[in-house]
Amino acid sequence: MIHLKIDAVKPGMVLARSVYNQQDLLLLEKGTALTKKRIWMLKTWGIDRVSLKGRGQNDEPSVYEVEFETRESIERELQAKFADVIDDPVMQEIMKAAGRQLQKSLTDPDKQNETT
Repeated sequence: MIHLKIDAVKPGMVLARSVYNQQDLLLLEKGTALTKKRIWMLKTWGIDRVSLKGRGQNDEPSVYEVEFETRESIERELQAKFADVIDDPVMQEIMKAAGRQLQKSLTDPDKQNETT
């Protein structure tokens, strides 16, 4: 997997991870081939980096990759916990808010101290 700034991305590259905006709305799914229009759309949403299919220079996971793995893990866990009420729009918003809070608490050392 390769992580690039959006300004370095070229049409034809393929997303290795789904891209979400600040409100956790899905913009593009993983596996999507990028076009000039899609790159422009990501820029307008303020996306500054994306994960692309391919090999990087080292095998160590970056902070960016760990954050995405954390997000995906949180989403799976919350979807399991909210499975019985996932069709309720209010519960969907509560689930999104809980996911944002969990991700902040896991990735921000100061927040970890507040929650323990």
